Amino acid sequence: GKSPVGTGPFKFVSMKEGEEIVLEANPDYFEGRPYLDRIIFKIFHGAPRERIFKEFLEGRLEESFIPPEEIENVIKEKKYLFLQKPILSLRFYGLNPAYKPLENKAFRKALNFAINKAYIVSEIHKNQFHLARGILPPGMPGYDPQRDPYPHNENLARKYLKESPYGKEKPLIELWSASRSEAAQKELNEIKSQLNKVGIQVHIHFETNWPNFESMLRNHQAPMFIYAWYADFPDPDNFLGTLFYSKSKYNYARYYHPEVDRLLEKARSERDYLKRIEMYRKIESIVLEDAPIIPMVHHLFQMVYQPNVRGVEVNALGGPYIPMKKIWLKK
Repeated sequence: GKSPVGTGPFKFVSMKEGEEIVLEANPDYFEGRPYLDRIIFKIFHGAPRERIFKEFLEGRLEESFIPPEEIENVIKEKKYLFLQKPILSLRFYGLNPAYKPLENKAFRKALNFAINKAYIVSEIHKNQFHLARGILPPGMPGYDPQRDPYPHNENLARKYLKESPYGKEKPLIELWSASRSEAAQKELNEIKSQLNKVGIQVHIHFETNWPNFESMLRNHQAPMFIYAWYADFPDPDNFLGTLFYSKSKYNYARYYHPEVDRLLEKARSERDYLKRIEMYRKIESIVLEDAPIIPMVHHLFQMVYQPNVRGVEVNALGGPYIPMKKIWLKK
């Protein structure tokens, strides 16, 4: 992957591993040369939003994520171009059943009921995300706005914990994150605190080098882990099939349910749109009942740009699908 070949509006120039990737305009692009001469993608391990935003404010970056505590100021000051749009995505905590106590469904349900997601979204992330109550995001065919299988309920969390084989002990979970940003650490510590209230211990670990973190997930070395999926195309199979089909390489939670596999295979060949959507809703219900994940949030695209940046177009698939060929800088 260090010598890519393509036919897009920009050509690969160089890469400093762990630092930056440099592209330059392709004068032979079939739709015409792009406006920008060069693009430099800076790499920040662990997604440190505070550091990225600081470099943006100092003029060293043209775009930046926004730390939750800075959103209100950015909107109020109107000094920079602020873009916000819901995108088809899901961030969740995966629960690997190969590790005790996560092999037990009652225990996994206890985790889901114990976490106060609404508090985390509003108080820690300042409503920077859309609260996830299921798997499919708003705007995705098959999304059910009435779905809410795991509202925060400490009493139900204790009930399911008691029903599990671990009700008489204080079970321990090892939780892994690829992000070490201030916001990520606040969320992780809040989750640790909330689970401790119902009698579940959590040890938090970080692996901020993404290839290493992804290797851990591929090799099923993380009992509980944070992961996010962004749609490649607006179809429910891109979430349910990608994340929960037993043969999918992205099924990091090692989920397996024969009926889910059967319905996924059937839905992929079903031509009747309404029947197909009904199948995906049934699949989502089965998966949520098994609780192999804790759905947390659907992302909002929230980026800030320098005042001279023009031509940024964002759709529901988010940042990776911004047509860079249309961006230009006002002098």
